[in-house]
Amino acid sequence: MIKIIFYFAIFALIIYSAILTVIPLYHYYAFKNDLEEILAVSITDKPEDVLEKIYDSALELNVQVEKEDIELWKERRYFAAVSWEETVDFFSLYQKTFIFSIDTSKQSSWKIVNNNLQSEFS
Repeated sequence: MIKIIFYFAIFALIIYSAILTVIPLYHYYAFKNDLEEILAVSITDKPEDVLEKIYDSALELNVQVEKEDIELWKERRYFAAVSWEETVDFFSLYQKTFIFSIDTSKQSSWKIVNNNLQSEFS
C-alpha cells in the first residue's frame, strides 16, 4: 500500500512540474501568434493603436511586459520586438527562468536559464 502511495505521489509531482513548465511556453507561443496576427491586420492603423492592441493581448495572456518593452516600427508593414522573463518556482526550492524574445522581423527564440547554464532553443 505504501508503495502505491509513493508511486502516485511521484507521478503527481511529475505532472505538477510539467504543468508549471508548460505554462510559460504556452504564453510565449500564444502571444507570438497573437502578435503576428495583430501586425498582419494592422497595416493601416496608427502606431499607437497597434501598440495598444499588442499590450492588451499581452495582458490577456498574462505576459509580463510593459508598453515600454514593446518596440514597434513600420517599413512596408509593422514589425515588433518584445522580450520578457518568466520564472517558474518549484515549491520554493528550485527556480527556473525562461527568457523569451519575439522579433517579427527575424526568427524568435527562448532560453532556459538555470544556475548559470544557458540552453537556447528556436
